[in-house]
Amino acid sequence: MIEPRRSSWWEADALPPRPQPCDLPTRADVLIVGAGFMGRWLAYHLGSVARRMRVVVVERDRFAYGASSRNAGFLTCGQVSEMLADVRSDGMEAVVQTFEQRLRGIELVRDEFPGLEIDASGSTDWDPLTEPKRELARALNEVAGTEIYSVRRARMGERERDAMFNAADGALDPVAVLRCLEARTDARMAFGVRATRVSAGLARVETSDGPREIGYDRAFLCTNAFTADLCPDSKVVPGRGQIVVTSPVRTSTDRTLGYLQEGYNYFRFVGDRLLIGGGRHIYADRENGTTDLTPTPNVRSYLTGVAACVLGHSDFEVEHHWAGVMGFRGGRHLGGSPRRRVDASTEVVAGFGGMGVALTPVVAREIAEEFA
Repeated sequence: MIEPRRSSWWEADALPPRPQPCDLPTRADVLIVGAGFMGRWLAYHLGSVARRMRVVVVERDRFAYGASSRNAGFLTCGQVSEMLADVRSDGMEAVVQTFEQRLRGIELVRDEFPGLEIDASGSTDWDPLTEPKRELARALNEVAGTEIYSVRRARMGERERDAMFNAADGALDPVAVLRCLEARTDARMAFGVRATRVSAGLARVETSDGPREIGYDRAFLCTNAFTADLCPDSKVVPGRGQIVVTSPVRTSTDRTLGYLQEGYNYFRFVGDRLLIGGGRHIYADRENGTTDLTPTPNVRSYLTGVAACVLGHSDFEVEHHWAGVMGFRGGRHLGGSPRRRVDASTEVVAGFGGMGVALTPVVAREIAEEFA
């Protein structure tokens, strides 16, 4: 029942496989499928507004399977290069709405878990500055009511130039967030339990003891890239993201979060190591549409080359390499509020487009408030 896969950097000290439940309830007021960011934030917020409800979370993995425990840990409202591309594809109104949601998500994470360690270094967009980007930055600052985006001198390796800086962004350990959420919810969380059918008030699940059934009043499928497993007509398209972590490095590069090539490549420093992810746009035919969590040598080689550009040298080794799988609504990047009703009692909440760290707290709270 527990899925084998190469662990992420954050899962290095993850708990061992949990025993599968023998006391899985047969009835729930709210059933949540998936214990990633969306599932855990929803269980957490439901506990605040509806304490007497029976909330059950089922998760096929020992902790969290797809992207939530396997991302880069960017707590971000976005950089102008990626958002300018989203304006062209989805329009300014949708981009602004998602930008505001992500800002609220950053605030929620900080407010709910003030003791959580967050690197508040901000982020730098390393794509060339253009007038449309400056205009978008000015517009977003006006929406936010404060100067989030500004142009400043920035250094990558031995090169220095003007670049767009985002003061709101931060970085965290995504597994630490997942653990905080689990520790502060009264929901029944059942790991190593695979849902095989969820519809019309009845869920069928597989456990180590065989098949079970759980009746429910409301169910939320928070399975992101894997939504099609339970909802074959889902519009959520998977996309694999790969990340490498280097050996300890020396560099003059600014120790902010970094974006390259409209955000398809991204990096941060973890202690004295560089964490860098991306490559999906270069190998789109292999990285889009797959739910395989196996990292590939071609992306590893590509990211190693990008890391050398970021650091200004090649004096390092790759110490860790893993993959996660994101969900994109209709294959598009913009996350927004990805809710879709399946039937009168069942809803899909999936397809955050790689923005789930900041978006899921807000979407989860909006859903929970419907139960207040």
